[in-house]
Amino acid sequence: MEEIFFILIGIAWALGTPLIAIIALIRSSGLREQNERLASELAAIRRQLAEGQHLGPAAEQALPPPFVAPIAPAIEPPTVPLESIQPPVPSEEPATLPRPPADTVDDVPAPLPPPPAVAPVSAGWEQRLGARAFLWIGAVTLALAAVFLVRYSIEEGYLSPEVRVILAALFGFALIGGAERMRRRDDRVAQALAAAGVAALYGSLFAAVALYGMVSKVAAGGAATALTAFGMGLSLRHGILVAALAFVGGFVSPAVISTGEANTPVLFGYLFAIAAGTLGVIRQRGWWPLGWGVLAGAGLWTLVWMLQASDLPELHWVGLFLVGVSGLFVWATWRRLAEKENPSNEVAALVWSAMGVTGALLVALIVQDNGEQTAGWVALALHGAGVYALGRWTPRFQYAAALAPALSLAALVLWWLEVMYLPAAWQEGRFAWLAVGFGGLYAAGAFALLWNAARPGFWAALSVAAALSHFLLSWYVLRGSATGTAWGLISVGLAAPFLVGAERLVRWRQTMPGATEALGFLAAGVAFFIGAAIPLELNREWITVAYAIELAAVAAIAAHLGLVSLRQLCWPLLAVVVVRFVINPEILKYPLGVTPILNWILWGYGIAIAALVVALRFLRPTGDYRLIRAVEGAAALLVFVLLTLEVRSLFQPASMDRIGSDFLERAFYVLVWGGFALAALWWAHRGRDPVALWAWRLSGAAAAILVLVVQVVVGNPVFEQASIGSLPILNGLLLAYAVPAVMAAVARRWIGVEPDRRVAVLAEVTASILAFVYVSFEVRHLFDPQFERSGFAAEGLELYTYSVVWLLFGVALLALGFLRQAAALRHAGMVLVCIVVAKVFLIDMAGLQGLLRVFSFLGLGAALIGLGYAYRRFGFDSK
Repeated sequence: MEEIFFILIGIAWALGTPLIAIIALIRSSGLREQNERLASELAAIRRQLAEGQHLGPAAEQALPPPFVAPIAPAIEPPTVPLESIQPPVPSEEPATLPRPPADTVDDVPAPLPPPPAVAPVSAGWEQRLGARAFLWIGAVTLALAAVFLVRYSIEEGYLSPEVRVILAALFGFALIGGAERMRRRDDRVAQALAAAGVAALYGSLFAAVALYGMVSKVAAGGAATALTAFGMGLSLRHGILVAALAFVGGFVSPAVISTGEANTPVLFGYLFAIAAGTLGVIRQRGWWPLGWGVLAGAGLWTLVWMLQASDLPELHWVGLFLVGVSGLFVWATWRRLAEKENPSNEVAALVWSAMGVTGALLVALIVQDNGEQTAGWVALALHGAGVYALGRWTPRFQYAAALAPALSLAALVLWWLEVMYLPAAWQEGRFAWLAVGFGGLYAAGAFALLWNAARPGFWAALSVAAALSHFLLSWYVLRGSATGTAWGLISVGLAAPFLVGAERLVRWRQTMPGATEALGFLAAGVAFFIGAAIPLELNREWITVAYAIELAAVAAIAAHLGLVSLRQLCWPLLAVVVVRFVINPEILKYPLGVTPILNWILWGYGIAIAALVVALRFLRPTGDYRLIRAVEGAAALLVFVLLTLEVRSLFQPASMDRIGSDFLERAFYVLVWGGFALAALWWAHRGRDPVALWAWRLSGAAAAILVLVVQVVVGNPVFEQASIGSLPILNGLLLAYAVPAVMAAVARRWIGVEPDRRVAVLAEVTASILAFVYVSFEVRHLFDPQFERSGFAAEGLELYTYSVVWLLFGVALLALGFLRQAAALRHAGMVLVCIVVAKVFLIDMAGLQGLLRVFSFLGLGAALIGLGYAYRRFGFDSK
């Protein structure tokens, strides 16, 4: 046991002390380099004085008064009135100093030579190693020498345990005494000796308790407290490393002197005293890195206690300890936080971390306790109140106040998730009261603190957010069990206090800075709660509609009050509306009702779109073009999704979430998307609207891809069984191909708004392909109404009909190309005529018999002669 103990001590000192020494060297190197730089600058100033150069006023004040040797008796200067002194008039000629008379030159002693310049001493690796690191390595060596001496005495049996402990303690005091004697000569040597002495004292105490049992646990605790206090006091004379050793020894002591039985108040009272002493030294000397050690020690001991005490007895002591530790950090850094200038990032990060870590540990305590002990919730409320106070009276940490409601929400959610499947541990009433209590506490506290705050708008927004988030959490958790609860009426009732607060702020708008912004957020809160009452009283599918209505209300309030910050709230609301209405798969499971078209999709999306249009009315005068374009794009997207879902509800009313669609359903998608694209193109053509232009591009591309790739190539009636009707013309082929072809042709007429001319060619090609596919499938439908024959095989009259129809279609394309002077149409018609020629000679010649073959060649020949004449007559010059 003893050998293991001494080995551990040796390893700890061999590894830990050099690390601490290196940290100290790094921190002190900056000060030494600054001193050396100041010495170099002072030498340069003296050199400039010797050379007769002028110094600035700051440099002159920094210099000590030079010694001037008396040369001649002082001569009383004549008295001249101040009024008669005139500033010298600058002259173009360079000023020359008057030369002394010739007979007086010999009487003036020669000027003293300038003092030699002092070159700055560079702190290289040799100086750092020889003058600094060797000191700390020597201190570590002294401590290890004491350890090895005691170990040798134990192995040989020379000394009794009492003598060993006393000698170790005397050795520590001797090192500290030597540090006091060396303090005036070399503070670094003194610091090293003092650190080694404190380590030796802790080693003697731990040996007396853990190895030999010479001291009772109670006395050992008192001795550890006294020794830590002694080390902290000693650090005020010898530096941060002594304080670090004292702090580490104080936090490690409970693990060494533990009795094996948990005594929660004594343990955490002792830890609180150690933390208070260490933070007191930090407050006095500004040793901020030690604060991270205090925070780590408090967190580790809390976690250890939680692991050892499964049922968490006396949780209130641990809760008070964490709240007190967070308060200690604020107290230790208060002088820096209260400065007019912002505190350093080091101090700010330490305070933020202290608030976050202690709050997270309180949440962990509550969750492990299953929320049973009220003390945990009270400690969390006290912590939140402290965070509110910090944010209110220190503007640098104003936004830290948002941590309080965030922690309470986290505690409630994690507690619910932990016990939701344990009926015995779940208490709905307790959850409801806790949610109401925390939400009301933080909402009322933020409202009370907004008056004359640095930014009242933040506190008003925090008040609304705290109340709304806790209320919505209560509804989400309790909506299934608390049946019959009038959630909508509760939401309207919660809007009342914010309405009263907004009415009070109206009176203070002219006298309190920031009151207008706070008024806007409170008015938005009223709109939130009233808007939330709609889905709470109806069904969940109306929640997104409520968000859209709230967006319109926020836009109206922001525009009326001229609040840019409130207008920025439109962005998250808009994002929620788009996400829930566009990429939310649950929409396909919402109940539609019994009436086609006039169902929830129409009313839900329609009201949301109307709300966005109302929001645009208030946003356009503000000039916030990014937000305006975003709302316009969202409105167009919702219209597109509305049309798509209505088509889906027509063909799949009972199972909208079913994967796949048939031929006619896809045809209606093409019609709806194409109609939307045409409407957007017309709007862009009318007003040069960029949002409408992109809506045309995206929806038109979607319709074109669907019809050309899927309807024409992959899923046409030849490859996929489709019910298109038995009438020759008025059938599904008309909707699937002919109408989209007409849409593409209409789009070609309005295409002038498109800067890219290739889009017009694509529209012409799309219209031509769809028209050709339509007439071809109509021929097939005429001879095979149900498309029962597989493949594209044909014979007899059907084969001849294809030739006639294709030839007529090619001629029509050529004629249209001539009339509109469109080369693309002429080329398409020529290609189709060539295809017909090849078909007649390669297929019809073998497939047709008798008069059909005659008519085929006769008609083709006459058509080709007529086309040649038309080309020579209308298309090109006769030459």
